[in-house]
Amino acid sequence: MNEIKELISKFWAKQINPEEQRKLYELINKESDDFKNALQQEFESESHLHKEEISEKRFQDLLEKLHVRIARQEQKPPMKTLVLYHWLKLVAAVLVLGLGIVLSINWLHTHPKQEVTVSNLKPATQTLHQPYNSGKTEMRISLKDGSIVTLQPGSSLSYFEPFSGKNRSISMEGVVTFKVAKDKKHPFIVTARGFTTTALGTAFTINTTKKDRILVNLLEGKVVVKSTSKSGMDLKDVYLVPGQQLAINTRQKEQVVTHFNTTRNSAEVKPAVKMPVPEPLIFNEAPLDHVFDRLAKRYHVQISYEGMDDADLQKLYFTGTFGGTEKLEMMLPTICNMNELTYKRNANNIVISKLK
Repeated sequence: MNEIKELISKFWAKQINPEEQRKLYELINKESDDFKNALQQEFESESHLHKEEISEKRFQDLLEKLHVRIARQEQKPPMKTLVLYHWLKLVAAVLVLGLGIVLSINWLHTHPKQEVTVSNLKPATQTLHQPYNSGKTEMRISLKDGSIVTLQPGSSLSYFEPFSGKNRSISMEGVVTFKVAKDKKHPFIVTARGFTTTALGTAFTINTTKKDRILVNLLEGKVVVKSTSKSGMDLKDVYLVPGQQLAINTRQKEQVVTHFNTTRNSAEVKPAVKMPVPEPLIFNEAPLDHVFDRLAKRYHVQISYEGMDDADLQKLYFTGTFGGTEKLEMMLPTICNMNELTYKRNANNIVISKLK
């Protein structure tokens, strides 16, 4: 009882501390008769100040006042903490904003603004083309650079268009003829079986129909044939002139250059001797027995076989073109090398045998 009276006295005198206020608040919540009596007595003892009797309403007003004062005192520490928290957030935001401005200024100094010009624009997207001739007649394709490509049945190409960079690259399989548009700054490069044929503006045919074989026939202009690491052989650069054929045997690591007639219309050729010019010999996947029969009739020789029969020859094929004036000595090495054969000649007798 004395403790309650002492706390109430300090409250009216405004000398109560926070801990004492909390203690008084607990006593208020109990709302005991002793508290009410003590509060009323203490108020009446100060009657020279108040000049009034404490009523039930007055008591409730005083009680509410005490509640409010104590509640405010209880809320002050959290409010201080909340203000400090928001102040720290504000300081952090200002620091982040300042750091961002400094970094932006530094980036602008080290990365000057670039003007958008034609030279800065990215090149047009390239499209992969892979045509394949599945028909029975030749297929003609016009490239965007002006070149014309002719695919024989069963032949295919692979290239990106539009061409970009320093050259015009294309790969192939089968029998393909290229009529290349002239462009000295951008060489036209055809890759076949690990070999590249490079031309600036010319016409040539490449044949890869045989395993371990590749033929390059130059119709006009100039080309150079080179080997790459994928070819499986070290080939010195071979330069061809119109009418020459390069035959490469990757299995035997050999290459032979022969001649063929590039004249398409033999009627326009005027030989020095008034004799009929034989028609070119054209072979397209022809069995070797048929090839040798035509050679025997053309050159009036007898061709026989050693260790081989007609059935063996019918399993071997040859594709190529020889001019009407081509010598037999130029044809036989090409045909034999492409089929791993060899030959011996004695006057008008020729013996063909397998390469040992």
